[in-house]
Amino acid sequence: MLENFEGCILGLAIGDALGMPLEGMSREEIKRRYGEVRDFLPSPYGDLKAGEWTDDTEMTLLLAESIIETSYFDPENFAEKLKKWFYLSRRIGPTSRLAIMRLLRGAKWYESGIESDTCGSAIRVAPIGLVYNFNFNLVERYAEISSRVTHTSPAAIASAIAVAIAVACKILEFSNEEMLLEVVERVEEYDSLLADKINLAFEMKDRDLDYAVEKLGNTISALDVVPMAFYCVFSETDFEKAVLKAINAGGDTDSIGAICGAIKGVEGISSRFLEKLKDVECLKDTARRLYDLHVSIAKII
Repeated sequence: MLENFEGCILGLAIGDALGMPLEGMSREEIKRRYGEVRDFLPSPYGDLKAGEWTDDTEMTLLLAESIIETSYFDPENFAEKLKKWFYLSRRIGPTSRLAIMRLLRGAKWYESGIESDTCGSAIRVAPIGLVYNFNFNLVERYAEISSRVTHTSPAAIASAIAVAIAVACKILEFSNEEMLLEVVERVEEYDSLLADKINLAFEMKDRDLDYAVEKLGNTISALDVVPMAFYCVFSETDFEKAVLKAINAGGDTDSIGAICGAIKGVEGISSRFLEKLKDVECLKDTARRLYDLHVSIAKII
């Protein structure tokens, strides 16, 4: 199971770093400029090198560190880490930025969240699905609370739950069909549109990427990013093919790639990306400590 934990964290970072230079480009622009992107590229803005990841991975590591410190999810601890991180990160999503600014002005964690459907709480939630996979109700509850620190809309909360539950399902070797049922059943309680779009992502798994982008969308909304990531998971059996499909979709490419990479990475990753990926040993160490925490909790229960 340790390899599954490592695959999830590494897969997330790979998808994030691959998608980083393409963020904001349309599907058509990527095809016109690159044909198909198959490897790491530097940021066109000059702020990140090829293989470096963005705030998607940074926030995932923050959440992981918070869980490791407390053995459970403590939103106050996580909020404090976000406040310290605010001054260090070169990229922070718009909703997370506003929420952290509220925290810095003295808001409590349950007062800081923004009513926004952007995908910031979904991209970072994988550690919750990893550590607490033995109890899906706990995964759902922690995913919800973790979202509320920055994102309070039903769609954002539902998207965090969808990703965390999907990771937990993959750790337990659920099939895609079994994972879909578990995810949709829980997501429906929060946002029926997201549930419908995740179902649609599965139904169109045999259609090409252009069709999926047209039907699912690729904006920064969780209602687009999460279904698109699930489509890439459902439509490919191979990690590399899935994550490359995700980042070539255009739009919020780093987030689509990160979520797809986290879910698909549980099953195994493509090692060719590790040579150029930033801080591989740090990522592996975080995954190992998450695994150790999972084992220690599982022994108690």
